Amino acid sequence: MPNGWTLAKLEDVVDVLDSMRQPINAAERNSRIKNKQPNQLFPYYGATGQVGYINDFIFDGEYILLGEDGAPFLDFNAEKAYIIQGKTWVNNHAHILKSKINIEYLCYALNIIDYKNHVNGTTRLKLTQADMKQIVIPVPPLAEQHRLAKTAKSAFQQLNQIIEIFNQDS
Repeated sequence: MPNGWTLAKLEDVVDVLDSMRQPINAAERNSRIKNKQPNQLFPYYGATGQVGYINDFIFDGEYILLGEDGAPFLDFNAEKAYIIQGKTWVNNHAHILKSKINIEYLCYALNIIDYKNHVNGTTRLKLTQADMKQIVIPVPPLAEQHRLAKTAKSAFQQLNQIIEIFNQDS
């Protein structure tokens, strides 16, 4: 391991806010947003991204959402974690993490680890909170976290530009 790096369990580098989640079914969400203006609505998130809107929020800040179930855990190229910001509502299909380290670095790390020893289930894989907390993350010094996050962001932006070019030619 490079000088200054450590290994840490995920529970040591985040606060887990799962107890604050509040699932609401689609019918209730629809009744709550009926006749509301867009500026009266807030994003409603699940395991893999935004799944709708709602007329209230539970969270106000910057968080990582990591799929609990329904996420593509065994697809190495697929996103399992993503960052949300602002006033939001999160259902019970995503773990809510308040990062104690560089949030972008942590999000990239959570998207490249191998989940096969952390998830269970046959038809729908699940990452329990207990298993999630035991995930080991390499933690570089803070300056290195910032540098790696910036480098990864730039690389992904370039990759997205290449994909766009290929899609235009198709």
